[in-house]
Parts: sequence; C-alpha cells; structure tokens
Amino acid sequence: MDLASIFTAHWQRFTAKSRHLLTAAHYKAARAVMACRTAELGGEVHYCGGCADQKRYVYHSCNHRACPKCGGREQKEWAAAQEAKLLPRVPYFMLTFTIPEELRRYAYAHQAWFYDTMFRAASETLMDFAQDEKHLGGTPGFTAVLHTWTRQMAYHPHLHIIMPGLALSADGLRVKRVKRRGYLFPIDALAAAFRHRLDKAILARDTADRTRHHTQIDPQVWQKDWVIDAQAVGRGVTALRYLARYVHKTAISEPRLKGYEANGNVKVNCQNSDTGKWSHIHLTPDELLRRWCLHVLPKGHVRVRHYGLHSAAAKAKLARVHQILGTQPAPRPAALETPKPKCPCCGKDMILLRVIPALPRAWLLIPSRAPPPSTAQSPPTQP
Repeated sequence: MDLASIFTAHWQRFTAKSRHLLTAAHYKAARAVMACRTAELGGEVHYCGGCADQKRYVYHSCNHRACPKCGGREQKEWAAAQEAKLLPRVPYFMLTFTIPEELRRYAYAHQAWFYDTMFRAASETLMDFAQDEKHLGGTPGFTAVLHTWTRQMAYHPHLHIIMPGLALSADGLRVKRVKRRGYLFPIDALAAAFRHRLDKAILARDTADRTRHHTQIDPQVWQKDWVIDAQAVGRGVTALRYLARYVHKTAISEPRLKGYEANGNVKVNCQNSDTGKWSHIHLTPDELLRRWCLHVLPKGHVRVRHYGLHSAAAKAKLARVHQILGTQPAPRPAALETPKPKCPCCGKDMILLRVIPALPRAWLLIPSRAPPPSTAQSPPTQP
C-alpha cells in the first residue's frame, strides 16, 4: 500500500471539510505525493540491447521532503558527509530538547517563528554552557535536527542535537574535553535555561507585535520542569545515522501502511518507544491525512542547522582542532551515482532510449480555494 493511493482516493474529500486547517504548503505537498513517480513528472525509457522486446519506464521522483517515496539517496549522502566530519577519539553526545504538551498548540499555530526560536534558544543555551569554564570552557560544535512527530504521527516538536564532548579554547591554542566520562552538562540547569529563553522570546514577540499570546498559554508551563535528554553515543556514527532518518524523510514510511480493513480504516504499524514492540493502530483515511498534514513544514524552513565548529563559517577553526589533535579530516565522500536499470531477462544494464517530458507545470499550482499560510491558526485536535 502506498500513501499516494490514499491521497488519490481521499484527499479531495478531506480538504473539503478541513480547508480552514490547511495552508498552501499542504496543498503543494499533497500534489507532489500524488504525482511522484508518475508520467506527470516525466521520466525515461530504457531498453536492453540483447533482449529487444525488453523496455522499462522510469518516472521521476517529486523530491518533496513530505513524500515517503523520496529522500533515501539524499539520506545516505547526508549521513556519509556528516560521518566524514566526526572527530576521531572524541566522545559524542545526543541531546533531545522537548517542549511540554501545553505549549504545542501555540507552537503549531506559529510554526515558522516558533521552530526558528526553538533552534535559537537551544543553540544559545548550549553555547553558554559550553563556554562556561565549569564545563568545557570553549567553542563547541553541534548539529541540530528538527523532528515533529511521535511514532503514532502525533504532533510533538523537538530537537535532536549531536555534539562532541570537546571545545576549542578562545585563543585557539587548546582543545578542552569533557571533565567526566559520559557526562556533558547538568540536564536540569540546561532545561531551565532553555525554558527561560523560550519564555522571554514569546514575551518579546508580544511586545514587538502588540499581541497577547503569552497570556493565552497556561502559566504552569513556565513553572514545571521541562525535559531534556542527554546520552553518550560513543563515536557518534550510530547517532548520526539515526538523525539521518529525519533529514529527508516524513512522518510515515510506506512499509508501515498495512492496507485497508473491512470498515475502511487504514492499518498502520507502530513501534512502542518503551518496549520496542510493534503493534497496529487503526486510523480512518481522514485521520491519517490529518496526522500527515501536522508534519508538513512551512515553505523554506530549514530542518537541519549547524553551529559553532560544525558551521560552514568555522572551517578554519575545525582545521585547527584537527591540528591540535594530530588528526586529518576525512575526505568528503563522493555523491552516490544513480544505478542503471537492469534488464529483468538477462540482468545486464539497460540503455537509455528516450526521455519523457514532464506534463505542463500547472499540476503544481495550488488551487485557488487554498487559504494563505497565515490563516491556519491552530492544529487539528490531537488524538
């Protein structure tokens, strides 16, 4: 079962009753999913020189980040490029910054601003702690990835951050390592600082825009303990490959779609995060589409961001770290080549016969009934 078939059968009805919740980004993502690897996007015809009657049509992918068919190759390339940047003989840590459930409705209603603010609050918090002499005492490097879903596709925005337990001193002459094995920063203090920054950011936005959003958020959010998780992850390779799943993928993978049931619901395979066991949940097609829509990011939003020694502007500093460590940076891996189709009869590489042009780009236009992005003020009700 593929997601495109669910969209083809149910998207029009779903949009008719959920139009007030959808933005132009949702419509464009849905059209991309339905057009992916079809004649609408064009493609190629290949043939086998030895088996003259063997032809194969290969249609182009949409390459939209909300499409479950796309992103596999980019995921591997991203993981390989990030692995090449890992520092040898340095311990790595995975941190997860989350927000309380009471704040998620506000986060969804102001996605573009809130996601940027989450990144900024988390990065500034880590920079402050890393530069404190009580901890690392220098400039760190880390990569943050935005993840918005749970295993059941519910809305739960959080940041995964991978960070080496090492920093470059202000004078650039020394590297400083974590003081205790398996320990990076005090998590409770880290969570309190992150909470404080988001609190102040929302207040500042209200002042600048003359709005009252902060007063509409449950005040207990700013009093309760927030959750930040930190784990030592060895050399970081496994953690990077885990993060790579979220860089070019969406909330649902098609192997998890197990087909329609007799009552018309869709059976979806889900893993329990506590036990690791797999079981099925049963969603109406509209509910499946609603949950998918929760994770379509605003246009132009960057899901992955690099800071400190990991940023593009810090190549000289990173080279200095390698010099101090006495190591050499790994060469950047070459881009993966697109494999040639194989003949199903003889197994040999097939030859390109002709290119199929894409249909006119009108298919990408958003229907006039789609509201502008600013009209979606709240998420659909969470299950």
